[in-house]
Amino acid sequence: MSEASEIVGHFCTSDGWLSARCRHDARVIELLPEAVPDAGSWFLPAAVDLHVHGGGGHDAMEGEEAIRGMLAASAAGGTGALLATSVTAPFADIDAFIDAAERVMAAPDIGSATLLGVHLEGPFVNPGKLGAQPPHAVPLDPGQLETWLARPAVRVVTYAPELDPDNVVPMLADRHDVRVQIGHTLCRWAEARVALAAGAGTTHLWNAMSGASHRGGGAAVAALAYAEHAEIIMDGIHVERAAFEAARRAVPLLCGITDATAATGMADGHYRLGSLAVEKRGTRVVLSDGTLAGSCLTQRRALEVLREWDVDWADISRLTSTSPARWIGAEGLGQIAVGARAHWMELAPSPTDAALRPVAIWLDGRRHPFDEER
Repeated sequence: MSEASEIVGHFCTSDGWLSARCRHDARVIELLPEAVPDAGSWFLPAAVDLHVHGGGGHDAMEGEEAIRGMLAASAAGGTGALLATSVTAPFADIDAFIDAAERVMAAPDIGSATLLGVHLEGPFVNPGKLGAQPPHAVPLDPGQLETWLARPAVRVVTYAPELDPDNVVPMLADRHDVRVQIGHTLCRWAEARVALAAGAGTTHLWNAMSGASHRGGGAAVAALAYAEHAEIIMDGIHVERAAFEAARRAVPLLCGITDATAATGMADGHYRLGSLAVEKRGTRVVLSDGTLAGSCLTQRRALEVLREWDVDWADISRLTSTSPARWIGAEGLGQIAVGARAHWMELAPSPTDAALRPVAIWLDGRRHPFDEER
């Protein structure tokens, strides 16, 4: 986009809501304070989702076209930018996944969510805490890990700290400016504390990890006590409100994620999660035994859950956009400010109850209205 445009509305900035005239192209050029009626449009920084396995029937492990389909579906669901997330898989399949993501990053599609890179969820995780991960967990291989860390697309790696008694994973990741997160782990809290002190974050807090207890606690209690960063799935199913509130009080950079799968935005039925068969049943995605297997959550639905839990718009903005962008160093995202990318979620009052509802996603200054269906 070369020509500048203007939009008038209420913008959620780091200093609170600003009623302003925004001049922009693909980035914000000016924000000039101006009186705007409450009935006007309201703008949040578009969501940055650090954990997305699929969407629109597409599983990210299936290759370049599947990733492109997932990105289009994610934008329709309200996501502005994301990390395509792998599952535990053979090394060759992970290599192919990274290759496909890098091809998409080199030639992005207009109207799709921005692919910021990839999140490798495994394979160096605990086989006793796979959750809905395929059965390809392996012992830590520092040489293979460093090969992946050196790839430009790799931004986050999830691992189990009990597989790394010498704490080499955070050191290797720091060398390549990649974030590491503990997850799919049965570690004791003291093991988790060592990893967190070395800069690790936490993958989908509460889920697929040793828990919180006043004695014998594991990764979850360590995260509440010591973590700077943690992901949390915002569907109201994986984590109930009280557990969310505890995490929100304890973790400075709490980042809302969807953990979305190929079933997101689709009808009930059968889909893939890597090499696993999963089924969408209403608001849940499950294995044949009923185990939760990622989600079918969109950002638009996540906003509804957070509002039902009385989270204000400024905190929603931090959870879904500002904090995740900060965690991975996503330049120009997570904020509405001069110089930032014009990636926004547009809200408007409902004609029936005046509550704000998502109506469009803006990507690099282009408006893409939502369909009625979420």
